[in-house]
Amino acid sequence: MTKGKALNRDAAKQQPESAFERPLDIVDEKLLTKGEKLAALERWQQSILEQLKATSEGMPTDGASAGYMEALEEIEEAKRRLASG
Repeated sequence: MTKGKALNRDAAKQQPESAFERPLDIVDEKLLTKGEKLAALERWQQSILEQLKATSEGMPTDGASAGYMEALEEIEEAKRRLASG
C-alpha cells in the first residue's frame, strides 16, 4: 500500500510499478477493486517481461534482472492471495 500519499488511481492501474513499492502492496489497497488489482498486476508482469525480453536482445538492464525475478514471484503470490480472498 502507498504510504503517506494519496493513491493516484490512474497511475496505479496503468503503471503500478510507479504507484506501489512492491506487487504485494496492491493486494491491500482499498481504493482498487479486485479486478483492477488483477489488471494492475498483469500490467506490471507484462512490463517486467518486456524488460527481460529487451535484456535478452542485448539492451543493458543496469543489474535489475534479480529484482525483476523477485517482482515476478511477488506478482504470482499477489494473484494467489486475490484469488483466494
